[in-house]
Amino acid sequence: MWYFNWIRSSLNTAGIEPGSTVAIWGLGAVGLAVAMGCQQAVASRIIGVDINPAKFEFVKKFRVTEFVNPKDHEKPIQTVLVDMTDGEVDYSFECIGNVACMRAALESCHRGWRVSVVILA
Repeated sequence: MWYFNWIRSSLNTAGIEPGSTVAIWGLGAVGLAVAMGCQQAVASRIIGVDINPAKFEFVKKFRVTEFVNPKDHEKPIQTVLVDMTDGEVDYSFECIGNVACMRAALESCHRGWRVSVVILA
């Protein structure tokens, strides 16, 4: 199946640990495959970041536990995530291909000891 590589990126490349907090930028096919991998890795919080609020009901089927629309906030999304998580996320996945989103995903991770993965399809 075509999406197994994206699922493996969350399981193997990032090495998600059970109970982790994960943020996924972009809830298209790639982001949903990553969410499936996060679910298999037993992440406790999977936060979806997307500008289309209509996707949230659908992505709940993939165990995305929370949804953030960057357009709903005046401060940078990485700051919003830090506030939501009382710190930073353990793992972040950028599934859009936007340089600004890549930077935000990296800045949302714990400094020095967690992983940010950029997936280009």
